[in-house]
Amino acid sequence: MMTNRPDLFNIPAKPKLVKISQDIDFFSLFCRVEARFDTCFLQESLGRESHMSRYHGIGFDPAAVVFADNPHTLSIIERDSGTRHDYSCDNPYQLLREMTPNHVIARQHSGGLFGYIGYDAINFFEPSVGAKASEHFQAFKFGLYLDGLTYDKMTGELFYFYYHDSRIELIEALLAAPMPEYRPPEVRYLGDGMSREQHALAVDEVKEDIKAGFVFQCEVGFKSHYQISGNKVPIYARLREVNPSPHMFYVKFANQHIIGASPELLLRLRQGELETFPLAGTAKRGETEEEDRQLARALLNDPKEIAEHNMLVDLHRNDIGRVARFGTVKVRNLMDIKRFSHVQHISSEIVGILASDEDMFSALAANFPAGTLSGAPKVEAMKIINRLEPDGRGPYGGAVGQFSFNGDCIFAIPIRSVFISGDTAYAQTCGGNVYDSNAADEYLEIERKLMAMRRVLDEFRVAEGE
Repeated sequence: MMTNRPDLFNIPAKPKLVKISQDIDFFSLFCRVEARFDTCFLQESLGRESHMSRYHGIGFDPAAVVFADNPHTLSIIERDSGTRHDYSCDNPYQLLREMTPNHVIARQHSGGLFGYIGYDAINFFEPSVGAKASEHFQAFKFGLYLDGLTYDKMTGELFYFYYHDSRIELIEALLAAPMPEYRPPEVRYLGDGMSREQHALAVDEVKEDIKAGFVFQCEVGFKSHYQISGNKVPIYARLREVNPSPHMFYVKFANQHIIGASPELLLRLRQGELETFPLAGTAKRGETEEEDRQLARALLNDPKEIAEHNMLVDLHRNDIGRVARFGTVKVRNLMDIKRFSHVQHISSEIVGILASDEDMFSALAANFPAGTLSGAPKVEAMKIINRLEPDGRGPYGGAVGQFSFNGDCIFAIPIRSVFISGDTAYAQTCGGNVYDSNAADEYLEIERKLMAMRRVLDEFRVAEGE
């Protein structure tokens, strides 16, 4: 156990908060931020108006970057000195948990760790899985943000919070700076990680594992590989137009980018209440409202889709129950329909009250990765995924979001996303395979889920040979 936190993690009990503007274009402000800083993030909610979509956030030039690029070391690179500290440990995630304060008295403006947790971080929670590491992304990576910007959509107000040194003059300079001019990025499609025939063979293998009693359901998919050069902001700008979603994010760590429009929350812990919203069951969008309803009706009356959804609701209930007070886990909403730009999903909402001896780190671990991206039972399903998918998923199917200094956390599942390291990039999705799955239908579902991102990237594709 760690007895003392590194100095960077020692912060006051309450941040200072300043209103600096109102009725601004928050995305344009982020473009100015992104043009200046190698490490930054934007998180927005472009879904239906609610308390969950009220606040947008920007973080820039964090006090440190914290990551795990091997199973037994937590690394911290300080911004001001550039010094790298490597802490040997049995479990980097557990050490990060011990370092991170969660005592701050603030709700929306408390700062914290913002970044991603890769799918292979399951090895910190369930070592038996042995998930493949990514060639291009660490198991997890966060910026340590001791100040930042919050935009209140309801009031149009822009707030700046900070713990130690104020950078408000820098913010004011950014507000006054001209909007960056972008050349379109160059995108080259390099092919899929599985052919249709290879995917069908993978589905057949999953069905054999189901018949053998190893799993009930398993989420196997593949990558679409790209080469992407140039600035990445135009990709996100187009994505927010093509596929506005409840969880939009642009996360930049130097040459690594995660750009996404996710429909699905992995976990929210807010003032002691745990929430998760599994999406399972997919249909295309209709050309008209009437066709939308017809497709939704068919989806909600499809025995296979209903069985799959109920199975995953039970799995998510069990995950929440691992860290919730006994008797507090409830299915608040069961089998609603949520509509997005290209698909509609069956959605449920599961809640619980966090037990007194648990915290945001253990809550995330108990629910990681989402059952909708792994299967049921989860550990056995992940072993099958590890066998059938040709390479490590990286951040896909993991989590993107924030551990806040006030003890709250919110993480979306990085799906409907593109993952970029240097010029190497991929988009990925998967389909839920059950006993009576049809490989052709599962492949079509994957194609539909990829459609929004493919449409955006295709707009920047260059001709072969250019």
